[in-house]
Amino acid sequence: MKKILVVDDDVDILALVEMMLTMHDFSVDAISKWERIPDSLMNFHPDLILLDISLIGADGRIICKQLKQSKESKDIPVILFSANTEMGNNYKEYEAEDFIAKPFEMAHLVKTIRHYVN
Repeated sequence: MKKILVVDDDVDILALVEMMLTMHDFSVDAISKWERIPDSLMNFHPDLILLDISLIGADGRIICKQLKQSKESKDIPVILFSANTEMGNNYKEYEAEDFIAKPFEMAHLVKTIRHYVN
């Protein structure tokens, strides 16, 4: 079972994404505080990170770049997502594999995740 770390400070979106991914046979660690990412990396060992760009107190794009510069997490695919589509226009500059705009179709999200973890 592939492990997906989902980081979003909107707990409603977090709960919905966690439920839908679990229904699609993924193991999910859903966290609302970006500061918990290192703990999840160490204890959960995700196969992919779904990371919101607009987080309270942080920019998910910067977090993504930091993850990609760390030897422990550089090979974990990161998909950025945001309701602000303009923020995702330059996702490759931050070394993310992909960007998904909110709101999104769950089928599109699952297909995109499977593309990077299979």
